[in-house]
Amino acid sequence: MGKQTGQQLVEKFDHTSPEQMNQPYAMYQAFRSQCPVGRSAQHGGFHVASRYETVKKIFEDYSSFSSTSGVAIPDHPYRMFPIDLDPPLQAKFRRILNRKFTIESVATKQAEIQGAIDHLIDGFIATGKADLAAQLVRPLLPTIVLPLLGAPIESQQQISEWIELMTRGRASDIEGVARAGEAIAGVLMTQIAKRRTMPPIDDVLGMLLDSQIDGKPFTDEDIYRTLLIILFGGLDTTSAVMLESLLYLARHPETRQRLVSGELSWPTAIEEFIRYTSPIQGLRRTVTGDVELEGASLKSGDRILGLHGSANRDESVFPQADQCLLDRAPNPHIAFGAGAHVCLGRNLARLEIEILLKTVLARLGDYRVADDFEPEYLVGEARGMKQLLVDFTPGLKTGQ
Repeated sequence: MGKQTGQQLVEKFDHTSPEQMNQPYAMYQAFRSQCPVGRSAQHGGFHVASRYETVKKIFEDYSSFSSTSGVAIPDHPYRMFPIDLDPPLQAKFRRILNRKFTIESVATKQAEIQGAIDHLIDGFIATGKADLAAQLVRPLLPTIVLPLLGAPIESQQQISEWIELMTRGRASDIEGVARAGEAIAGVLMTQIAKRRTMPPIDDVLGMLLDSQIDGKPFTDEDIYRTLLIILFGGLDTTSAVMLESLLYLARHPETRQRLVSGELSWPTAIEEFIRYTSPIQGLRRTVTGDVELEGASLKSGDRILGLHGSANRDESVFPQADQCLLDRAPNPHIAFGAGAHVCLGRNLARLEIEILLKTVLARLGDYRVADDFEPEYLVGEARGMKQLLVDFTPGLKTGQ
């Protein structure tokens, strides 16, 4: 960072820059201490909020900070529901969707999640080495999320690749992003049309086909836009927490043992992994009227990026914020957002993370990373590790 001031850093801030976002936390600390609300000159100009209370306010106060113009910078070339809506319409969408994502509902997926994890580990456990990103975490999530949604499982690999391009490519390949969106639309629209001719199936798509808002059934376009945002959350952000957690446990064997022995609480530990990772580093809102925020003057129509990744490292809320303390309590992190748009799939994500970590510790118990391993990240609003190369004592397949 040299001798640059916080405002100078904010002016150059670009959350799509791998150089800036591979290790962003010292930069965030400078933002919080020197320029808690500043203006970046990148991507056409936008404000950046970095302190916990301010970021939380932005996400909770939808009347002043709206989602209806989109929540991404650069813009997505399409709208998604309900993330690109404000209450009361957003709340009507959420009331319908919430039914499939309660703690009780996602608990019914436990055996399915466990079986998928064991199947993937069986594919490499005899070799004694793996890339846990490419061979376990990234292929796992589509096998859970696509059937839950009612999306065609045979398109799993293609959909995963399209989602990654749409997440990461908007700053460099907006035409490719648009093509990927059109391709996913083709697959999902075909599936929606097919399902309208079939007997009901108990999944998210089936629920949307059978639902109405204000007496009006969902159109195919409504359903596509809703399935799309769940794909983004289900395939991208959960994987980031899983990989960061696995890396942390590889580097802290004493903590790993405390988890295995039961000395540490799994739910408490998982909340800390989620805070520490903050897989969504920031989301946008659009200012609806002139407002003062941390001494900065914002005008109607201005875009502002609330940085979850910075808010969750705010020392005024989280003592020793840069440390991953698996017994941290309370832990009021906003990694899942805040207000009306709090993450729909948070209960499913917690369950998937817990089952995956427990299974890896049970089956690859001595896995390790090289001492000189330096993670590289895919960046954007979401930030996730590209690779996690590990070695371990070869083991047996399930049932052997």
